[in-house]
Amino acid sequence: MVIKDLTVAEVDAFYNSFSLLMREGYGQFPHELREFFLTHDYLKDNFVNWLNRNIRKILISIEADGRVSGFLIGDHTYGGVAFISWIGVLPEFRNQGIASQLMKLYEIYVKSKQAHLIELFTYEAMKQFYEKRGFIEIGRRKQGFYGQLNLIMNKEIGDWNIDKLPR
Repeated sequence: MVIKDLTVAEVDAFYNSFSLLMREGYGQFPHELREFFLTHDYLKDNFVNWLNRNIRKILISIEADGRVSGFLIGDHTYGGVAFISWIGVLPEFRNQGIASQLMKLYEIYVKSKQAHLIELFTYEAMKQFYEKRGFIEIGRRKQGFYGQLNLIMNKEIGDWNIDKLPR
């Protein structure tokens, strides 16, 4: 297994895994919301656009047979904060450390961009997974994005310093 940045040439393979996981019941979102994501917010063309314009940081894990077994979709950073939107691993590859490796590489990347904090939203069933990786719950929104419960979790990875602003 290899973890690397997603390229435009790999979007089809990535999107197959992304769609499978979204339809599996991603984050306990209702079916209608998962379909909305796939037909509006997270179209395959949107990923191509984000890659071409360098808008998102997307890491993928690729197996020897070429399948994309996992992914992490995050932002580069803004004001020293990095945000993870999605992490997913296909069921047959879970509990092999793929998500942890994706997160570790993302953390290395955002530290290189002077981030001092990583933030994500999750749900109760995944809280312990993130806590084991150094995240702490800092709040909850009962009706956050798309009306869903958002557990807001952060991981401090450094200290903010005005001298770290890009010049």
